[in-house]
Amino acid sequence: MKWFESYEKDLAEVFHDCEQIISGFPPPLNESGLLYLSKFHVFEQESAKNYICYLLPFWLKDSTSLSPSVYRKLSAANIFGMLYFFIQDDIMDSSEYHHEKNNWRMQLALANLFHCEFLAIYRQLFPAESRFWHYFNLYVHEWCEGILFESRQEYFTAHTLDIAKKAAPVKLGSTAVLLLAGCDELIPQTSEMMDHVLVTLQMMDDWADWEQDLADGSYNCLLSFIRSERQLPNDYPLTEADIHQAVYLNEALSRYTAIASSIHLQLQLAAHAAPHLLNFHETLVQELESETRNIENGRQMLKHGGLHYFLSISSKK
Repeated sequence: MKWFESYEKDLAEVFHDCEQIISGFPPPLNESGLLYLSKFHVFEQESAKNYICYLLPFWLKDSTSLSPSVYRKLSAANIFGMLYFFIQDDIMDSSEYHHEKNNWRMQLALANLFHCEFLAIYRQLFPAESRFWHYFNLYVHEWCEGILFESRQEYFTAHTLDIAKKAAPVKLGSTAVLLLAGCDELIPQTSEMMDHVLVTLQMMDDWADWEQDLADGSYNCLLSFIRSERQLPNDYPLTEADIHQAVYLNEALSRYTAIASSIHLQLQLAAHAAPHLLNFHETLVQELESETRNIENGRQMLKHGGLHYFLSISSKK
């Protein structure tokens, strides 16, 4: 994973800087802020890793030439933006009872401090008249559309790239680098490439989270895909048994993964160099392909009966 290993030292500095800034928040928001950051800290063993958010500015080093401190600042800005938008998502996805139990007022206050730091870094780098602020507004508008309309429209099968809208603010990390490097002409192409990567990332997340999303009634690409294959209405209430049958008996995950593989072929045709971004996408596709192979191997074991399965397990001991 050179797309990660090449920038470990940079990320250590970035997260240290973020921790220092959050430590300066007024109590008790400093403690809750550090705790929230730790949930996504790239070097915490049990944390949720959002690699594309932290690393995107660094991945454009191959096609740009900026001061190392600028890449680190833009990575920190993306982290604060991530924390801000994740809190919005947490609140929107939670029940009123959950809000009360976990002190949603604290969450909202903390979100605003994250948002202030998010903006402060960009204000240091881009004056008010900069084209950057046009893109800032554009990506926030896309995020709003993604949040509001994903459950009303059939995004995944009919408007696949719209899946990326919920993560649109991440693209600030690449757009900011290209503007500062004077590579404005690469922004549309890079933005489109990012949309494709974000779709596959969401597909991967939705495969991992389908049980929780099914229970919560949240939009999920895999569930949408299965409804579409069965020609069911968007609001048809699937059961766990439906998903198990589709995935483990009817090979739905194989066809789902084929979509991600097709996206990777498109990305390989991209004209400008962003090799680490492409390699990151390849990792996502390989993970989905590995999951598909594991399920297929299990299905073949069952076809050969219990004795064959027992012998295969015994041979590995």
